[in-house]
Amino acid sequence: MNYTFAHTGDFEMKATTFFGLEEVLAAELRKLGAKDVEPFKRGVSFTGDLGFMYKANFCLRTALRILVPIYKFEAYNEHQLYDGIKKFDWSQFMGVDDTLAIEAVANSDNFTHSLYIEQKTKDAICDQFREKTGKRPSVDLKTPTLRIYVHIFRDEVSVSLDSSGDILYKRGYREDIVDAPIKEVLAAGIVLISDWQSHLPLIDGMCGSGTLAIEAALYANNVPAGIFRKDFGFMRWKNYDEKLFETITESAIGRIKDGDVNILANDISDKSLNITKHNVEVAKVDDVISFSRKSFFDIKVEKPMGTILLNPPYDERMKKEDIVSFYKQIGDKLKKDFAGWNCWI
Repeated sequence: MNYTFAHTGDFEMKATTFFGLEEVLAAELRKLGAKDVEPFKRGVSFTGDLGFMYKANFCLRTALRILVPIYKFEAYNEHQLYDGIKKFDWSQFMGVDDTLAIEAVANSDNFTHSLYIEQKTKDAICDQFREKTGKRPSVDLKTPTLRIYVHIFRDEVSVSLDSSGDILYKRGYREDIVDAPIKEVLAAGIVLISDWQSHLPLIDGMCGSGTLAIEAALYANNVPAGIFRKDFGFMRWKNYDEKLFETITESAIGRIKDGDVNILANDISDKSLNITKHNVEVAKVDDVISFSRKSFFDIKVEKPMGTILLNPPYDERMKKEDIVSFYKQIGDKLKKDFAGWNCWI
């Protein structure tokens, strides 16, 4: 495929996500204007133009990465993998003075170690440049010019460019966290699955770092998920169109609402609540989120309807033998004091 794929017209892209959020992400993509939307395990394929690639990275709440497939080939061993990667003209996308990073995932009997795939891919690309120019490009794991994603399923090798750079759940507002925090993409997915209507109250009953409450506030006010990010991978690509990106982001920011939203972030821990307050301030949603410090089991509500989101402590934050009685307690509390409300755990 020629490099012009991202200069003119539509091209194929894939948005990855957590297992279980595929249909939620597909709905987001359709609403955003994507074409040919097709969910698959842990992702959704779609088509759009260069501007839509920018929009997907900037606006999607439940995507982890936006990948651009560039070619496929078959490989049954390491030599065929190396040769297949090396045959592709990598000078379309980068120069010898640029940097690269490789990420690999394999579901194959022939390839069982992702690190080995990454090493062979890097060697093939670097050797191609060395043979042409006498120099090799460098590896930069943090902010490479090109982040290359290699997926091997059985004998089929799919090579994509990662347009996102840092994984998209790194929104940029969460400066402080508690132990075992929920990922922003998963929190956003729970908000969307819950079908919460923003004119009704929402309680994040065990708020931890405040991620569920913050994602709910951003969603309710139509704030783009990527608004706090300063960097995306595509910004280092040869074809980066800064004016087009500015047009896309300004349009999305122009659709931010200033709605009358009522969200409560509650936690029993002073430390957690202080972390939440800081993150809420950074995310600039302190006008719609209020706080309380008490046990979830002491919360009382006046409204007959609303939504409760809970990320209860588990694993690192709770002893295994305490879990069963704790969850029974949650069920008893919901039946007793939250009739008419929806709860998502």
